[in-house]
Amino acid sequence: MKYILFLIFFKKERLSFNKYAERLIKNNQQTMKISKGKIRNKKTVEQELNEMQEMDDFLKDQVRSFQYKINCKFKNKKQKSLFDTILENRITFVRGSAGTGKTLISLMAGLECLKDKQMNIGQIILTKPIVEITSQRGLGALPGDINEKTLAYYTHFYDNLTKLIGTYQTKYLKENGFIKETVLNYLRGSTFGQYTSDGKSIGSFCIFDESQNCTIQEMKTFISRMGENSKLVILGDTDQIDLKLMKGEKCGLEDAIERLQDLPGIGFIEFTEDEIVRDPFLVEIMKRYKKS
Repeated sequence: MKYILFLIFFKKERLSFNKYAERLIKNNQQTMKISKGKIRNKKTVEQELNEMQEMDDFLKDQVRSFQYKINCKFKNKKQKSLFDTILENRITFVRGSAGTGKTLISLMAGLECLKDKQMNIGQIILTKPIVEITSQRGLGALPGDINEKTLAYYTHFYDNLTKLIGTYQTKYLKENGFIKETVLNYLRGSTFGQYTSDGKSIGSFCIFDESQNCTIQEMKTFISRMGENSKLVILGDTDQIDLKLMKGEKCGLEDAIERLQDLPGIGFIEFTEDEIVRDPFLVEIMKRYKKS
């Protein structure tokens, strides 16, 4: 009986395989020409672009099926307000103490935009200034290529992503180009966003963390990279500036918040020490530092 079932299964599989092989050969004959031992691809540029678009659509459908690994409830009203503000505006400035969940909520909003077709977002871009906490005891030149040198600066992004959607999904996003980090120093000349084969724009969701450590010119450069349908989320804590500023000089974050007030499409959120969610023990400690 098992032998008969095996034969039936084998014949069906063999038949389906043969049909698949015949279809594959037919397709190859339509798109490839074999001449004098050489293979010449006869696909047009339009066909190639359409195939690339189909692959992008397939990968994006996979992203939309992702489920959060943990229960991502907002821990206070300000976090919910931040999430809503990001979705409603093209640019969102977020200023506040460490431990308030600024980066985590921003990544949540980015994942939501990536999954929602109506948002028309195709990629999450991460960046931050390459500035050490102190210049007196710097690490010096780091080994490796540009990715290896800057890896440590972006670890916290991927730690938060792992909390939200898990290790496999985070790896999937990165390997398939749905999330990438970029060095602020090399943004000149680039544009946040992409275009499909038929010319439609697809935006990028860009998170600029630790922006208190950028200059006014660097902030201007980052904002001016904004393409169609893109969103910018700019995070920072002005109590933790590591730049060497002249007396009276402002960092890029403070200048941008003052300069861009009252513009439509730009949102502003500010967290206080009372809204720290990392550990309640930190609340009083950060207040003491604030007083000094």
